[in-house]
Amino acid sequence: MKLEIIDEVLVAGEPQLAWESFHENSKVSRFERHPTFVLHPSDHTIVRAMSRLRTVKPYRDRERVELPAAWPRSTTSLDDVVLGRETARSFAPEPIGLDQLAKVLHMSYGVTRDNEDTIFPRPFRAIPSGGALYPLELYVHVRRVNDLAPGLYHYDPEDGSLDALRLAEGADDSEQVDAMLMQPELACNCAVTIFVSAVFFRSTFKYGDRGYRFILLEAGHLAQNAVLTARELGLACAPIGGYADRDVDQYLRFDGLSESTVYVLLIGQAAK
Repeated sequence: MKLEIIDEVLVAGEPQLAWESFHENSKVSRFERHPTFVLHPSDHTIVRAMSRLRTVKPYRDRERVELPAAWPRSTTSLDDVVLGRETARSFAPEPIGLDQLAKVLHMSYGVTRDNEDTIFPRPFRAIPSGGALYPLELYVHVRRVNDLAPGLYHYDPEDGSLDALRLAEGADDSEQVDAMLMQPELACNCAVTIFVSAVFFRSTFKYGDRGYRFILLEAGHLAQNAVLTARELGLACAPIGGYADRDVDQYLRFDGLSESTVYVLLIGQAAK
């Protein structure tokens, strides 16, 4: 019976599917008006608008934790790392190194070129970004990292540090974080949970609905860099798409509209 229903849907189609409407509305056209500006803006106008937008969310009133600048050196070839990539199904309840976390974060979204004395208005990072707008933010829930107190942190890719948002201080909220996932048992032994959020206007002011596509593409680039870096470090990683969006956004104190979570990553020691 179920197969018959699927066959009927495939044959008849369903005009109300949201993804079809979104895909159609986010197509590029040479003839539609710009989503933000009355006329299609010049490069100068875009650069001026970019200068008014933050490149990273500031948490200047929070304690900052400097991340190690020296990371474990790579000992595995790119071929072996890519071919050995796998999604972890469990983790060993052991800590990872602070230098390992620093490397994963930097290789995922860190600044790799400052672009001083060039025509580019912003530093470049480790992954491609539509228009070099970098709409993503990283929040790191720490359970087991050497020399780092458990709690919630925000990653600042421009100065290589963590902003301490809410430290556990005896009130561990790991069970709350686990409960936000569709498979909570998968996270219980991980060392860190990385929440990838998007500040949508950073991209959509220039690209409109197409900017939302770019944001999701960028999150995929970021996640793959994190997965491969973790693999090279001998760590396990699980990219997670199954989570309760509103619960995660509320935990991270987003409104869920101007900023929302678009990806989750679990990283830890590989289960023996």
